[in-house]
Amino acid sequence: KRARATPEQLAILEETFKTHPSPNAHLRELLSHKVQMSERSVQIWFQNRRAKVK
Repeated sequence: KRARATPEQLAILEETFKTHPSPNAHLRELLSHKVQMSERSVQIWFQNRRAKVK
């Protein structure tokens, strides 16, 4: 099942996206711990967010 990001998680991800639209592996790892999501989920979130901007 797909787990939706909470508003708190989205706020953190959006803030990070403003400064780092393509985070490196280290930053993704830190974010995944901070927002309690898998690193892969964080990676996909950024991938989808970049596509949305285009």
